[in-house]
Amino acid sequence: MEHFFEKFQKQLVDALRSDCAGLIKHIGAERLYAVALVTDSDAGSVYLGMNTEESLQRRVEYYNREMDGGYSSDHPTLRWMPDEWGYSDSDLGRSCLVEVSNMLLNREDYSDESRAAFYETATQALQKLDEEGVFASIPRSSLTLFVSVTDDDETEQVEDYSAKLLNPQEVYQQFAERFDGIEDAEE
Repeated sequence: MEHFFEKFQKQLVDALRSDCAGLIKHIGAERLYAVALVTDSDAGSVYLGMNTEESLQRRVEYYNREMDGGYSSDHPTLRWMPDEWGYSDSDLGRSCLVEVSNMLLNREDYSDESRAAFYETATQALQKLDEEGVFASIPRSSLTLFVSVTDDDETEQVEDYSAKLLNPQEVYQQFAERFDGIEDAEE
């Protein structure tokens, strides 16, 4: 398993470097506020999600028009759930992450240890890109990086763990409080 994730990390970093550059170019002048590397509950696939304040506002307007209303840009699900975001590597003509995702799908070990190794590898890959300056055009005080898992009981734990390692303390603190008070508001 160790050998797999050593090889995987190099290919993940290279694919992310390319796809991040492509998506940032695609986004243009919009204000990027979040970047997430997203997997499924088996860590058998991976995709890159990004969202901007402008894309978030378009989503809020859509939900207010199509649903009961009452949504705002502070709504934690719309703001922080990559499935709701406006941009992903699928917006690119050819995402380099497709090949990396196939590596995950074809690995032999799907144990809890393998999933944990993926989370560590994904977090380190985002950290490496941040250190290389891939996100240098965005003020780090307004950009949140994290790893996410779709439809899993450990999603919030994985997101919080990775966000703490990847972001300045004040950015992490705001992210960690993203669901505070949501139960009260829903009652």
